[in-house]
Amino acid sequence: MLAFALAQCGAEGVSGALHIVGNPGGLFHLRRGVVVAVDSPGAPGAEALLLRSGRISEEDWTEALREGAKIRSHRAELVSRGRVGSAELQVVALLAAQDGAFAVAAGSIEEFVVDDGKSIDVLLPVVHGIDAEELLRQTARRLNALASLPFPVSPYRERVVPVRGLDLSKMSLTAGQQEILAHATGRRSARDIAFMVGRSVYPVTVEISRMLNEGLLEIAATRHPPRPPTVVSLRPRNEIPHPDPVPTQDDGLPRREPDADRARASGWLGLSRLFNRIRGEPSPPGLSDTERKHVGP
Repeated sequence: MLAFALAQCGAEGVSGALHIVGNPGGLFHLRRGVVVAVDSPGAPGAEALLLRSGRISEEDWTEALREGAKIRSHRAELVSRGRVGSAELQVVALLAAQDGAFAVAAGSIEEFVVDDGKSIDVLLPVVHGIDAEELLRQTARRLNALASLPFPVSPYRERVVPVRGLDLSKMSLTAGQQEILAHATGRRSARDIAFMVGRSVYPVTVEISRMLNEGLLEIAATRHPPRPPTVVSLRPRNEIPHPDPVPTQDDGLPRREPDADRARASGWLGLSRLFNRIRGEPSPPGLSDTERKHVGP
């Protein structure tokens, strides 16, 4: 459904908003058929990435909103304060849009509504926009990259907790892994942790999937596991090949066998079949150097 709706908006040169109704759902902002921003409760937006990562302060952001409204450019006001550069703002806006599209696709979709011609203010748009078909291909690669991991999880369904008795003093962990362990209380999903640490939901979900396979995290017990979401495609598309699996590193950490937990965790992955019908060339999965630099380890 998302592939059909977004492709149609791109082909028809829609300027307005594409509302995706679902869980978590989202809002695609379009100008002449290209996507300039994606807002979704399933992923931190550009504002959250800037504030929670410490790139800018709450005070600077509030002032930029007030002063930027006068000149109708929040980007220019933020840059004028010298806290963040124009190029960095563009990268953050781009990553937020790509992550928002992934968040929508990884959830359940019920219907969509197009508000053609309705202008919706976007605080930090992608300046030149993202081609709708290219955004769909990027989203497909991310879904397939996540699905190729030994122990993939949904960004929303599974709540994770550190493995009991884990001795962190004997392990060499990245800053990103330490942040995830600190916020993995058993009540938080990958999406929840992404908001807590101010990182995009896709790299956090990939990192959590790896940590589950490495025996650092485990799925928290739940009395009533939620049902996997269902997505129906309205337009058949040519299949793209699955990318190579996300490379993993042999760091000497103990491995755990993904037995019953794995079966429960991987039920949502049928969603990626929707995006396997999108035309395009496959590319190696995982995070680019730019994503690692600006989103976090």
